[in-house]
Amino acid sequence: MIQHEEYLLQKDTKKTSIKQIFLTNKTTSSNLSVLNGFQSITPIIVSAIEQLTSRQYLYSLTLISWLKVLDSVEPLLKHSCAWCPYCYQVWREQGEVIYIPLLWLIENVKFCPQHRILLENTCPYCHQRMLNFCQPGYCSHCGEWLGQRKPPLNLATYFSSVEYLENYQRNISCLQELIAITPSLSKRPQIQDVYLYLHERCVHLDEEGLKDLSFSFWIRSHLISNPQRCNHAYRPGISLDFLSEIVRCFNITPSQLFL
Repeated sequence: MIQHEEYLLQKDTKKTSIKQIFLTNKTTSSNLSVLNGFQSITPIIVSAIEQLTSRQYLYSLTLISWLKVLDSVEPLLKHSCAWCPYCYQVWREQGEVIYIPLLWLIENVKFCPQHRILLENTCPYCHQRMLNFCQPGYCSHCGEWLGQRKPPLNLATYFSSVEYLENYQRNISCLQELIAITPSLSKRPQIQDVYLYLHERCVHLDEEGLKDLSFSFWIRSHLISNPQRCNHAYRPGISLDFLSEIVRCFNITPSQLFL
């Protein structure tokens, strides 16, 4: 099933083996980016699971489609599972599938967007963090049900200013849409797609127009002069904050940018 022999039994000591990943994740809360993020082994595992389950497009359950857009240097994914107890409780009461949404695993996501409560990562009964391979909705240590209805929080009290709160909410909305449109992508997005879009929107702006953009210096010095070279200007990817700022400044959605 897996053609990359170096990943099977640690023949290449610089690469984490698949055997090591699955054995370790049963007993520790190791980094979820191995299965859901940007590591070199992620697409290999996804391909193997697709063959074993006869299911296609499982890559859309991970962030791998955004490897060439988002900055992989940032810690995008949490080191252990997180969950919304309110979501679990509602799903159980309504007889829906209990699962772990990808959004909950992303480092930037601190609150449930729907119920406005803090995401939890520690069992309220045994006070241990979840193992990565666990039955959704139940503690992987003591087996207790993790669902619970809780009152919504006033999110403004968790941020130092309204501006920070609005920025957080924009980032989460952007993430939600990136995840939602992944199955509809005709090709994997590239960072050049973003740079060329910015070039087309900004090349005709005058100085006054550029002043309205918070990243105007970056645009003037790199993008407008030569958009094809922008992927070498800094890192080969952009931060979520930068992508969210593009969406805000040009009043567009991620769908309009990538579909």
